[in-house]
Amino acid sequence: MKPTAILEVKDLTFRYDLRKEEKTLSAVSFSADPGEWIAVVGDNGSGKSTLSRLLVGLIDPEHGTIKIDGCVLGEQSKWSLRQQVGIVFQNPENQFIGTTVQDDVAFGLENVNIPFQEMKERVEAALKLVDMLELRDKDPSQLSGGQKQRVAIAGILALQPKLILLDEAFVMLDPQSRRGLFSVLQNLRKKQGITIISITHDRNEAALADRIIVMEQGELIQVDKPSSVFAKQEKLDAPFAEQLRRNLKSCGRNVPETYMTEDELVEWLCK
Repeated sequence: MKPTAILEVKDLTFRYDLRKEEKTLSAVSFSADPGEWIAVVGDNGSGKSTLSRLLVGLIDPEHGTIKIDGCVLGEQSKWSLRQQVGIVFQNPENQFIGTTVQDDVAFGLENVNIPFQEMKERVEAALKLVDMLELRDKDPSQLSGGQKQRVAIAGILALQPKLILLDEAFVMLDPQSRRGLFSVLQNLRKKQGITIISITHDRNEAALADRIIVMEQGELIQVDKPSSVFAKQEKLDAPFAEQLRRNLKSCGRNVPETYMTEDELVEWLCK
């Protein structure tokens, strides 16, 4: 039996200036299941970040509905629903409140009245997941950009949301930190059923998702598996493995005709 969608978006439409006909988002519809990872890609101005702000109730749609765990997001429900949704922005400075790393991670838990002992356990577990436990007493302003982003992600993980929105959240991370956090989030969604919506320009990141949403000038033009999206959307830069396959093919090498993931390409090259 297909699981009940944790997120349902229907006919979402938005304009920043109601005096103009041009829409930032136009009739966008999609859903996300528990434990699913969806990447949202598109050029600048395609509506990606506007979509993320709508999904957490920072702005209100002109038309359309957003349902989170079966409940319609609106003025009366947004405060309770925000406890089920966490968002991590590109710039972690926007999310720091506490004077130490652990205080900052605990801030959201204090707002929802989590008991002290449970709060302490959640903060420690979240910092351990992002490899920041040893820096728990540090002033966040003294951290590197990548470390700040890991603390911001820990603050969201401590809240144990059902849905996490990553708005270009890995841009400031070095490749090793990025791979580590990908692994953490993949395990969390598999073990705890956390749904992840990733707004990204990184095609290699998008290729790891279960499905990709392609946005263009405020419209959703395709929702499909990475293999189908990169096969059809020629304007999108392909992930590294697919670029290599195409280059090998253009050089006259006998390579498979279809899209390949990095693991699939490595396996084929080792044969």
